[in-house]
Amino acid sequence: MEGIRIVNVGEEHIEALCRLCVPPERRDEPEFIRGMEEKGKWAVTMLHEWGSFAKLAYRGSSPVGLIQYEPIPDERAVSILCIYVPDREHWRLNAASKLLDSLIEEMEKPKDCFGGRTARVLVTRTFPGEKPDQYPARSFFLRKGFQQVGDDANHLYLPLIEGLTYHPVAEKQVSYLPQREDRGIAVIIHGPTFCPYSYLFLKRAERLIMEVAPGVQIRWIDSAVEPEEAEKRGLNEGCVVNAKHIKAFVLQEEDFKAEVSQALCNDEDD
Repeated sequence: MEGIRIVNVGEEHIEALCRLCVPPERRDEPEFIRGMEEKGKWAVTMLHEWGSFAKLAYRGSSPVGLIQYEPIPDERAVSILCIYVPDREHWRLNAASKLLDSLIEEMEKPKDCFGGRTARVLVTRTFPGEKPDQYPARSFFLRKGFQQVGDDANHLYLPLIEGLTYHPVAEKQVSYLPQREDRGIAVIIHGPTFCPYSYLFLKRAERLIMEVAPGVQIRWIDSAVEPEEAEKRGLNEGCVVNAKHIKAFVLQEEDFKAEVSQALCNDEDD
């Protein structure tokens, strides 16, 4: 049996990184084609800005898992965005552990992004969504020594300095800045992202909005093409209806549609 080897993602690996998350039978669907394109843009930007941002696990010549991350220079922290091994046949090969171990080994060495020092801590946020019989992400990280941040069960950290207790800097909350031009319409903002499913979710949001309000005008804003339009709204990604930010997750369809209905009924000035 061929073993697992870990490689740092360079330009030559970006296509494999973008395709790995998408089931092979769905890679020709328009939403996933666009989603992989958006992830590719994100990956190129991250590679040029940080150098190290992702690793791939290979079995032979085939990629079987990934870990994606970004530095938080002010905290000398590294945020793990996701760790993913998509296929059941590779779940028991320790690919996820080897990916994480490789990241830990790298971040225990001095990094330019931390002023020539090592990272202090790894942090991550887990979320449900594992496949049947797949080991939950939270359980995986806890088994690897991560600890819970405060009362948030999904916010975890692994100190890389002995005795460190992680106290995160207050997170900047995403806050939509209402625009008069958004009144009476829907606005969907998208752009480069680490997840190829993001565009699919936004297309699903479009469908649900049309179910609630079949005649509503929907404006799409690409934050890479119209950065000023995204910036003035305070959002890099998301849905706005009648100048109200829709915060319900699109997979919770009834909650999403209820929030859209409420936004359309609210005609009070901000």
